[in-house]
Formats: sequence, structure tokens, C-alpha cells
Amino acid sequence: MDFLLYFYSVLFGIILIAPFVLFYYRFQVDESPFGKESEAHLKSILEKKRNLLDSLRDIRSDFDSGKLTEEEFQSQSIPYIEDLEKVESDLTEKRKQTATVPQPKINENWTCDNCGSFVPVPNAKFCPNCGTSRMA
Repeated sequence: MDFLLYFYSVLFGIILIAPFVLFYYRFQVDESPFGKESEAHLKSILEKKRNLLDSLRDIRSDFDSGKLTEEEFQSQSIPYIEDLEKVESDLTEKRKQTATVPQPKINENWTCDNCGSFVPVPNAKFCPNCGTSRMA
């Protein structure tokens, strides 16, 4: 009798904990559950750009409130502007590199290669019969 009690208590514990463990490991990745972001590889550069712009806004608000003089404002903002120019050049280079990657060709009017059925929906991305992608 004790063996069954231990067995069922362990089984009940696994049933209770398994959904939480599966949920944790399923959503542990850094991407959205709605799909991959188009500029995910630029995330660090965009974050650095946002931080630099926030710093410049802080300096500007200090200048507007009268905490900084004109000379102090210019001397403090010049390094941020130079870093921002470097980040912008890196960002344009990265975007050019990703723009040169050819996008897959999509057939407009197509019949499914897998099942041979004609797909009447003009903007369908998948065959409604078998689920095959319309990518060429």
C-alpha cells in the first residue's frame, strides 16, 4: 500500500509541475511568441542609439532648465553626438548587409507541388489542402 501511495504522489507532483516547466522552457528564448522580429540582429545597436538619444535629451533638459550654461551644454553633448554618428554608420552598414541577402521568391498563381491542387486564394502562403508553403 505504501508503494502505491508514493507512486501516486510522485505522479501527481509531475502532473502539477510539468506545465510550468514546459512553459518556462518554451518561452525562454529572446524572441516574441508571434514570430521573429525583422530587425532582431540590430537590437543591440538600436538599444545603444536609444541610450545615446536619451542622454542627449537629459542634457538638453538640463540646459533648458538653466542648470547648464551654453558652453557646458556643448562640451557635454559633443561626445554623445560623435558616438551617435558612429552608431548610425554601423546601423546603416548592418542594414545594407541584410538588404543584400536575396529574399525568397513567392509564386503568385500556383499549384501545390506536394499534392497538385490549385490554390484559388491569391495571397495564400500555404496550400489549404496539405499545408505546403508557396515559397519557390
